[in-house]
Amino acid sequence: MKKYLILAIAAVFLTSFSSKLLASEDILFINLQYIVGQSKAGSSLREQSEELNSEIIKLRDEITSSLQEKGKKLEDERTLLSPDVFQERADELRKEAEEKQNELNVRLQKIQQAIQRASNSIDSVISPILTEIVNEKGAQMLLERQSLLFADPKLDVSAEVIKKLNKRLPKIDVIVDQD
Repeated sequence: MKKYLILAIAAVFLTSFSSKLLASEDILFINLQYIVGQSKAGSSLREQSEELNSEIIKLRDEITSSLQEKGKKLEDERTLLSPDVFQERADELRKEAEEKQNELNVRLQKIQQAIQRASNSIDSVISPILTEIVNEKGAQMLLERQSLLFADPKLDVSAEVIKKLNKRLPKIDVIVDQD
């Protein structure tokens, strides 16, 4: 519904300023998702994100395994311990589990923030590239491919954006805060 509203507004805007476009290059489009996915920086971001996600999964599995082992050991010792001592140790184990879960959540949040910062860095480099291409081509409008139902592929400048992005930002570093 939102797409159709945007398209209707764009159509009204275009028809109100001129009944016929002067040149087909007045309107260009890009596929931002494709640009980020195919660029060197986007590929670098994706690889680092996958590594960091694997790190979180490994850490989660280690914590789970350790806590299960401790829980099994405590359960095995249950008959040897007084009910008060058993309850105390069970509470300590529960507290440790909560602390480990909190640590894991904090780490995950830091990773997500680092990935977002890196993604924002890519966006900040793409923005002037888009302005540059629009100015070079003398276009009046640049649209995102997702908002179009149909467009002539000759008007897609995504490949040009990728070339310029690869030159300006060949790699991105995802830096996770270690606080």
